[in-house]
Amino acid sequence: MDKKINCAFWSKLISSSLLSILTGVSLTHSATKLDIGAEYRLRGIQLNNPTYASELPIDTGKTINYSYYSNRAKVYVKGKFDSGVEIGTVLQAIGVSGSTGPILNRYPDEKFVPFIENAYLKANDVMDWPINLTFGRQPYAWGNGMLLSDDDLGFNGIRADIGPYWGVRSYLFAAKAQDKLIGELNSDIYLGGLSYDFGIHKVLLGTILEKDQTGSNYTDISKIMDNPSSSTNSVTSDKISRQFIDLQISARLEKGAFYNLEYVMQRGSAEVPGRSIKLSGSALSFEGGFDFIHPRYKRMILAFVFMQGSGDKSSTSDENEKFNPSFGHKYDGLEYSGYGDFFAATPYSFFNQDKIILPVKIGDKIISQHNYTTMFSGLRMFGFRGSVNPWEPFTAGLEFYIFTALETPDIRNGAPTTIDDNEIGREMVISASYLYSNRLKFLLRWGKLFPSVNLNNIGSSRITFEVSGKF
Repeated sequence: MDKKINCAFWSKLISSSLLSILTGVSLTHSATKLDIGAEYRLRGIQLNNPTYASELPIDTGKTINYSYYSNRAKVYVKGKFDSGVEIGTVLQAIGVSGSTGPILNRYPDEKFVPFIENAYLKANDVMDWPINLTFGRQPYAWGNGMLLSDDDLGFNGIRADIGPYWGVRSYLFAAKAQDKLIGELNSDIYLGGLSYDFGIHKVLLGTILEKDQTGSNYTDISKIMDNPSSSTNSVTSDKISRQFIDLQISARLEKGAFYNLEYVMQRGSAEVPGRSIKLSGSALSFEGGFDFIHPRYKRMILAFVFMQGSGDKSSTSDENEKFNPSFGHKYDGLEYSGYGDFFAATPYSFFNQDKIILPVKIGDKIISQHNYTTMFSGLRMFGFRGSVNPWEPFTAGLEFYIFTALETPDIRNGAPTTIDDNEIGREMVISASYLYSNRLKFLLRWGKLFPSVNLNNIGSSRITFEVSGKF
């Protein structure tokens, strides 16, 4: 990283931190609890063939490699008062060492310059009732985050947690993902949910509504079906509305057994120039296994995992069945997060999916090239994960996953495509972590993707070395 950028970052972070701490100190006379802390994470990433060989001919034996260091630092101040009022601020800086531009274009700044992640006010037990209200830019995730998660960016919104009444808790949340003062170029999120503990079982039932009027791009497979020589299937939408009905059930049973189940139904519509497209789809995820104490290996975890998100069927031009929430969890800092260290699969995305370019042939002639999201749709994953903790600070893990596409659109004018199956590949992940003095954690992960011939015959991998600490 450039020294000038480095000095500028630390001066901004220190000045911001001092301001937060001084503000916190001024509140100590009335605050019953003041929490001031910081955390830092450094990742060294080595990627082998991150573009799935899409930029090189198959059978050349060549691969593309690159490596980088990603940094993330946070400073936070949280104060709680006798009146039940809580005030919180989190500053975050994220970036890649030596980078001159953004990586994801997701954060306000990706050059390791501090920005406000959270700044909120919270009122607990309003009027001595079991009602908690939160206002401002706040962290939020619904359940396990598959449908809704801020992914360390924060949502600008209002939240109400009510109850329990007769064992039932209620949740209301409204946020602005994007807001324009002129016109109706808004993107809004609304959530309503309930939770109930039924013995050892916990049930979450909720509905989430997304309303996007920002002119977002919309993927229309039927457009490219009509013209297979075209290399684009994206149109600008007038309005996209998605509604999700979500059910989550989880429990910890006897002898360390556990399970987590989630089922989601999607409904809605996409208004694009000249027509309206019905949106539908569904997703299912399940994880079950054992988390127990072994006489020799101490804590052990063995679990089976399954995940599936529906895909768009090419036979229905006026309906899109792809499960596709806009704000589901898929990031961890500047890296993708999901099943597999390299592939990072969710029911609706995976790492670098827009970088895969596949040919459409008629005979020996390539008439067009399309990215993966055009040639396939929907994703299914199943596999297992396990870990052992032979002594307290050390943990070793092994994971294995199989990935398959649910839909293979038949993009043709009377001629078949080169795609004859929907297999994507398999990934094995080996990991080891060590916790030093309960403050410093070292983590090493290696994920190797063994792709199907639909992608390439070379394979891809990622090695991650991570050091993190907090106080």
